[in-house]
Parts: sequence; structure tokens; C-alpha cells
Amino acid sequence: MKRLVSMIAAVAFAGAAGCGGDTSAPAAATEQFTQGGGSMEPGIKPGQVITARRVTGYTPKRGDVVLFHPPADWSAKDTPMLKRVLAVGGEVVACCTPAGKVTVNGAALDETYLGEDGPLDAQPNPRSCLARRFGPVAVPQGSVFLAGDHRVASNDSRCLGPIPASAVFAVVTG
Repeated sequence: MKRLVSMIAAVAFAGAAGCGGDTSAPAAATEQFTQGGGSMEPGIKPGQVITARRVTGYTPKRGDVVLFHPPADWSAKDTPMLKRVLAVGGEVVACCTPAGKVTVNGAALDETYLGEDGPLDAQPNPRSCLARRFGPVAVPQGSVFLAGDHRVASNDSRCLGPIPASAVFAVVTG
């Protein structure tokens, strides 16, 4: 099995995760990966084995849990990471509503999969995603905005920005 090793890498498996990818091509083979970090708890725990379907020409879908190669400016640039797609190209994502919820195009997300969230009063920091507040961020076409489900333990697009959808190489299926 392949091992994802990163203190911030994680995958969440939840009912909200979609399948994404090119649906016109034959079904791609699935592979198993072992989760290396805790940023996707409570859905996926460190050491848990998950199944993902390889994709090429990934078509982003909000809610997908994806494996991706992080950009060079992300701290784990050489290690594949797993996060949830919160917004896709052309959408505007921000936090927070008065109730502390993430919004996409002004509508609050129903994030039943969330683990521990960051504090509302922490100041935003471009190298640490501890703060819950961010944005608004206009996600460029061809990009995705990703976040861990255990937000207090996840460095992701909230502080590091959207990534190209082409960096996604697999979508979690189980």
C-alpha cells in the first residue's frame, strides 16, 4: 500500500464526498492509501486505509475528498496530500457567517463532516491556518479551494490559497 506521510496530510471519507473526474472514460482502477496525518478527522483517522480512484482531467466537484500534489509553496510540497474541495473555479469562498460557517457564493455550507474547527478570534496568518476566518477568496477557473475536515490541524487553501485542479490525481471512494 502507498503511504501518505505528512503531519498535515489527511483524507476524510463522508457521505458528502463525490466522485468527480471524467465520467466519459472507463472506470479507473482504485488504489489504497494509508492516511498519514490528522487533518481529516473525525472521518479519516491517522493510519486508516482509504480507497481512491485515479483521475485524469479532474472535473472539480464541491464535497469531493481528493489526493493531490501540493504546489511548491505548500509546506509538504513533496508529499501527496488529502483534503476536501470546498469551492471550485468561479466561486467565492469565505468564512464566516455570524454562526461561524464557511460560505460559498454567500450561502453557508452544511459541513456535517467537520472535526474541531479553528477559533473565530485567531488572527489570519499566511503560513498557519489556525484562524477560522479567511477570504473572501475568488477561486480562479481551473482551480479548487481545499480544506481539511479537522480545521484546527490542517494547513490548506484557507491560508495557502487555491490550487490548480490539475494537481488532483485521485478522488476518495471509500
